[in-house]
Amino acid sequence: MDGAEYAGVQDHLDRLIGSVRAELEREKGELARLGRHEWSRTFPRLLIVDLVLANVLLWLVLSEYAIYWITASFFLYVVYPFLFLVPSSAATQSDDNGVTRPSERVGENDIAEHRWAIARIFWNSFFINSQPLAPAFVPVYTLNILFALARGTDLTGWLVLFQSAAILVFYIAIAVFKPYTGQFQDSVLGLQSSVVSRIRRRIEPLWKVILPVGLAAGAVAIVLIAAMLLPGFTLGVIWNSEATVSGLGFLPVLFVLASQVVLVRVVQGAASRRLVRQLRERKIGILEQDVLGLLEAHRSRVAKGVPGALDRFAQDFAGIRAAFISSRLYRMQVQDLAGILPIHVVVPDLDLILNRETIQVLGDQPDSRQIL
Repeated sequence: MDGAEYAGVQDHLDRLIGSVRAELEREKGELARLGRHEWSRTFPRLLIVDLVLANVLLWLVLSEYAIYWITASFFLYVVYPFLFLVPSSAATQSDDNGVTRPSERVGENDIAEHRWAIARIFWNSFFINSQPLAPAFVPVYTLNILFALARGTDLTGWLVLFQSAAILVFYIAIAVFKPYTGQFQDSVLGLQSSVVSRIRRRIEPLWKVILPVGLAAGAVAIVLIAAMLLPGFTLGVIWNSEATVSGLGFLPVLFVLASQVVLVRVVQGAASRRLVRQLRERKIGILEQDVLGLLEAHRSRVAKGVPGALDRFAQDFAGIRAAFISSRLYRMQVQDLAGILPIHVVVPDLDLILNRETIQVLGDQPDSRQIL
């Protein structure tokens, strides 16, 4: 190969290295500034102490405090997702990548062809944003169970116990298994392959293979339905069966609900901040090792005119590009309520995902390195 071709590839590598270094600098800057928009740590701590003391006082004064807490907790579960729709302050709303984005959009055929890759991205986003809620919801619904047991287990009490336990299992499972990670998805695929292999080889009776899988799938389905679809039903049952929460009795429910919203928001904010810090650190590691390091190694070989350097770069380029694109699939943003109680959220970068080149790269390189 002539020197002009080597020089052209070297210029191309220089531009790629420059883009990756710019992305790295931006990520390191965001990591260093993480928490810049947070209120003083003293403010949430004092607020939590005041709210806890106020609720303890209500518990000592109001004989029906338990049902107020339980009712408020299911209002919390129903209305809390709508807080994500509240516009954030202009200073913290967006985490702009500050890079030029491709403009060629995917068509219907591209979406249909790569639907599972797109679905996995939104699956990951849902579960990774649910994880910081686990340490926030666990104490709320643990108290639900304790209050329900203390009030007696009538039909409504059993419903509260079942519903609260399902919510606890759902969020604890997310915190433990982390369904958004590649390790979890690989383990599910490995389990599927193992079951199919055992069925085909007929090592043991079919019912011994199918029964455990069916029971596990049924348990997961029950938890998902109970945790995601039934809280509104449970709230309606409580509202219709407990006269103490209607009329003036709704005022203490509102106060407890406001307390729960603030407490959950503070805990979620702290947990999401730690999670985003870990994601940014992982992204920086991937960019440094799996993208920039490989590009600089290829540039060094090309600059020295090593025989076969261009072929090796051509073979590795698809994987390098996929790792770089995968590291940018998610945007990490800060959302607050009127400038206070900020939380960090991880959202799919739709401009990047709905680009033809991006979706084709993800389809061709499904095992590329990701920050999750």
